[in-house]
Amino acid sequence: MSIQTIILEDEERSLKVMSNLIERYTNDIALAGSAGYVDKGVRLISETQPELVFLDVRLADGTGFDVLKKLPERDFELIFVTAYEEYAVDAIRASASDYLLKPIGIPEFEQAVSRVRAKICEKKKRLSFPDRKIGVATQAGYEFIETKDITWCTAEGSYTHFYMQGGLRMLSTRNLGFYEELLDAQYFFRIHHSTIINLRFLKSFIKGRNSFVVLMDGTKLEISQRRKAEFLDMFFPEK
Repeated sequence: MSIQTIILEDEERSLKVMSNLIERYTNDIALAGSAGYVDKGVRLISETQPELVFLDVRLADGTGFDVLKKLPERDFELIFVTAYEEYAVDAIRASASDYLLKPIGIPEFEQAVSRVRAKICEKKKRLSFPDRKIGVATQAGYEFIETKDITWCTAEGSYTHFYMQGGLRMLSTRNLGFYEELLDAQYFFRIHHSTIINLRFLKSFIKGRNSFVVLMDGTKLEISQRRKAEFLDMFFPEK
């Protein structure tokens, strides 16, 4: 697996150091380019569609956060690189996978890349979703749907509501437990006794006393305390 990567860094020396670390201590990172200015960084991301971005907090004409604000969406892992510790909280808020402090130590670099590599592998597994149809029992008979089109489903007594891509909804006369057995556990996860989600459409996790997941279409669903640890272990197995 080759990880398409770019570096957004305005200091030539720091860019060289990062490039050397990638060359010497990884064998699966393909460096697709670099930029030191905000708009050039945005353009480079658009052109290369990277899976990983090493992003310096301070660029020649702004900050790494300015780059993120200009992106219509973000579909890559992010490692902040900076000489300033005070940006750590902002990096976390920006959902960075890791935060490297200059001068960068080799063990810290390798650990950060290892964590990102695991996340990208998991993401690619989820995207290679198998094409499979199931029969959904309705009051009128059966509707045959592709499981990859299911975004989430929820129980209402002995019935199950299916929510599909494109806003389509369907009510089944069978209970949620029946469909939990049918749906592939590699791609579907029961976040609550009444809710199953398609991990392919997972966007974010909101922690707190009551935790939630947010799907790509903006749907916000509660995740039970009992299922939260198992859910997080799928994405952060080292924690």
